[in-house]
Amino acid sequence: MLRRASPASGLCKKPVPIKKIINHHKLQRKFNNKVKSTKKIFNYFFNSKKTRRDFAWQGREIENPFIHEKASKKLIYLNLFIIIISILTIFSVFVFHPFFNINDIQIEGLQRIKKIDLLETINGILNYKKLGLIRENSYFFSNVNEIKDVLKERYPIEKIIVKKSFPNKLSIIIQEKISTIIYDNGLEYSYVDLDGKIVEIMRKISDYEWKDITQKVVTTTITGESITTTIVVGKLHEPDIATIKKDLGNYPIIYDKNNIQEVNINENVLDKAEVIILINWFKQLDNNEKIPLKYFIFEDNKQDLTIKTYKGFYIKTRFDREVTAQINKLNSLYKEKIDNNIFLNYIDLRYPDRIYWK
Repeated sequence: MLRRASPASGLCKKPVPIKKIINHHKLQRKFNNKVKSTKKIFNYFFNSKKTRRDFAWQGREIENPFIHEKASKKLIYLNLFIIIISILTIFSVFVFHPFFNINDIQIEGLQRIKKIDLLETINGILNYKKLGLIRENSYFFSNVNEIKDVLKERYPIEKIIVKKSFPNKLSIIIQEKISTIIYDNGLEYSYVDLDGKIVEIMRKISDYEWKDITQKVVTTTITGESITTTIVVGKLHEPDIATIKKDLGNYPIIYDKNNIQEVNINENVLDKAEVIILINWFKQLDNNEKIPLKYFIFEDNKQDLTIKTYKGFYIKTRFDREVTAQINKLNSLYKEKIDNNIFLNYIDLRYPDRIYWK
């Protein structure tokens, strides 16, 4: 028979249920914390958008917007720094690299100005340092207008064209001003300035530049025999133009029949107006194919000017005639009356309303 335990026999404890020993909520929190820690470590090493610890937002599920704002600002500054460094590097290459330095200088049109002097001036301009650092010899920083102005200021230049060609070439075309005339008085050649004064005596005239003017004379002897002899009746001066231009330069040359005395430095041998007339004629005829200028003759009547040409004929005019009007007359004459193939002896422009030619 079964017996019921008596209460007096002692107290018996009941076993504690398992549910009350294990706290599921606590385990869940620990697990979630471990997952979050692992996620943070993973994101730190492998996620490009790294976040920083912010205690004000710790433990919240909402992401701190200011963290990404700070990161994006730093990225902008970094990109800006890279861009500035790149620009400075490119700038330095273009400014300082020898490939872009102008070292090929071509000059055309020089006749009287010395090329070595001109090159020295140009190199002085190109080697000038702006702000003490950047030279102007770089293709990108050389100033063609500055080169024009300096050269026109220092040299007698009528017109000038300056062009740059990539990457290192400078081309200069010059038309010089005429500020000097070669004066020939039959004894010596001298330089004359724009005021008509002798500035330098260059050399004596050679004997071969004087030709004998001869004449045949027939005489009869006692026996009735005729004898023909050649006698010198005069002298004709013909300047050696080719040699003069080679030695003294391509200047207007005038042979003055009015002065047969030796000249001195600073002596006035021509009027200023006469010098200007000669220069204007020279500009019009120096490269003229129809009337190729050789030299001028100041006739002994002190008012007529004879223009000798390489084609053998000559032109008669006066110092008081305006050059442009005389040139227009010549152009009309060639256009309407004279064939280019016709042989001319002379053209006379000394009369205001008529032209004579032969």
